[in-house]
Amino acid sequence: MSPGARTEKLCWQSIRSVALAHKLVPDAPGIYAYSELAEFHGLAVEHHWIYVGQALCLPARLARHQVRTESNRQLRDWLHRPGERQLWYAEVDHADLDRVERDLIARLQPRFNRTRYLQHVQSV
Repeated sequence: MSPGARTEKLCWQSIRSVALAHKLVPDAPGIYAYSELAEFHGLAVEHHWIYVGQALCLPARLARHQVRTESNRQLRDWLHRPGERQLWYAEVDHADLDRVERDLIARLQPRFNRTRYLQHVQSV
């Protein structure tokens, strides 16, 4: 994806094994989002967005989100609890990481992001 390109339509992938996600994502820059699922007969019917982040190298950043190394105490406690959760990620050019992350945090208002960007919501 070229820098400055419109990124509203990203190619999102999901991984159910949050603990192994750092081993399964591509070695690329991108955006990621943790979600807690509400399921009905095994089908996700609702996502509760927990945390949105960006990474210059997805595997390296996600490795720092392991229970033993996570610095955000709320996120660390959430990662440690049992439950249905997913990691969503999309490759994003490094020049667009800040903007896309801000847009998603403002729109989704994830529970454990410390910064909210309330005034930043970009119309889609």
